Amino acid sequence: MSTETHALLWSKKSNCFHIEPLPATVNNGLRFFRSNSTNDYLVIGVGSRDECGKKADELRPLLREREEVRRLFGTE
Repeated sequence: MSTETHALLWSKKSNCFHIEPLPATVNNGLRFFRSNSTNDYLVIGVGSRDECGKKADELRPLLREREEVRRLFGTE
């Protein structure tokens, strides 16, 4: 069992989650900062890989609901 801390990220544009080791999240944030740019992913949770996966599973119905609204109405 890994004790490494992970980040749960959410993309509004892609309407999806991504889980990665927290140091990768920080490195990516610094890269965007240094290049004075942004990305679409927001950190919405931090914990073990399993904890982040469970939180994503809890929130996934909301992603499905948003996708259905996009499909039906073409809106965010």
